Amino acid sequence: MSLRAFLLLFIFFGMTACSTDRSSDRGPGQTTSGTEAPGMEAETPQQPGAYTGDPELRKKLLGDLDVIRRTNLDASRSTDIQTLITELYSLCQTLGVTARALDNNGAFSSEIDTELKRFKTGDSKHTDEAGKVMNGMSGVYSMYALLAKMKFVGQAEKQTEIQEIHDETIKALRPDAPAVEAAAAIADACYALSSMIIREIDTENRYGKAFEQIDRQYQQGVRVAKKQEDVFINGMFRTFEVSQLWLLSIDTKASERISELNNGVLTDSGEATNVGMQMGIAVKYLFLISYLIAQGTVNLTT
Repeated sequence: MSLRAFLLLFIFFGMTACSTDRSSDRGPGQTTSGTEAPGMEAETPQQPGAYTGDPELRKKLLGDLDVIRRTNLDASRSTDIQTLITELYSLCQTLGVTARALDNNGAFSSEIDTELKRFKTGDSKHTDEAGKVMNGMSGVYSMYALLAKMKFVGQAEKQTEIQEIHDETIKALRPDAPAVEAAAAIADACYALSSMIIREIDTENRYGKAFEQIDRQYQQGVRVAKKQEDVFINGMFRTFEVSQLWLLSIDTKASERISELNNGVLTDSGEATNVGMQMGIAVKYLFLISYLIAQGTVNLTT
C-alpha cells in the first residue's frame, strides 16, 4: 500500500482515543506513573465515515508551516548550539503539523495539544542552552511517538513495540544524565519510530532494499561511534534518510528535491569543522525533509 492510499484510509477510517490528563511538568512522554509513551492511552476504532476535506484546516496548517519556515529563517545561528536549538524547535513544530493533518476527525487532538503545550512550557522554563536542546529533543521524540501511535491504532503488538522503545529511551533521561547522552538515545528512538511507520506503509515492499541499506548504515554508525555525539548524528541522519522514503510515497516526483537535499548534506558536512556543526546539520536536513512531508500531507488529507 502506498502512503497516499494509507493517508486516504486514515481519513476514511477514523479513530477515537480515550485520553487522560497529563501534566506539562512531567518528563517527555511520561504519564503520572512515568511508564507510558506519548499517546499510549486506550483507543477504540471509530465507524468508517466519508471525509470531504476541510479547506479552512488546510489554510490554517499551511499558514502554520509558513510561520515555522519564516521563524526558522530569521532565527539566530551565531553558535553551533543555537543552530541546533533552532532546527530542533522547527522540526518539533513541523511534526506537529503533520500529526494535525492526519488527525482529521480530532481523535488525537487533545494528545497533540498536550505534547505541543509541554514543548512550549519547557521552552519557557529553560533559559540554559542544554535545557533548550533537551526540550527540543523531547518534543521531537514525543511527536514521532505520537505519530507512530496514530499509525498503529488498534494493533496491540505494535503499540507494545512503541512502549518498549519508550521504556528504553527513558533510561537515558535520568536527571543526572548528560544532555548529549539523552539526546543520543532520543535520536535512536526517532529512527526506530520513523522506520516502523514507513515500513508499515510500504506493504508492497517497494523500498525493501532501501530500508536494508539504511539499516546497515545505522548499524555501522552504532559500531564506529566513539562518543554520544556520534550516536546522535547517526540516529538523526538515518531518520532523515528513511524520511526520504516517506516523502517519495507522498510524491513520486520528489526525487529532484531529495537529490537537492542530499547534495546540501554533502556540501554542509564537507564544510563542518566540528561535531557541534555536524549535529546541527543533521537536524537541519531532517527538518527540511519533514517540512516537505508536512506540506504534502496537509495538501493530501485536508
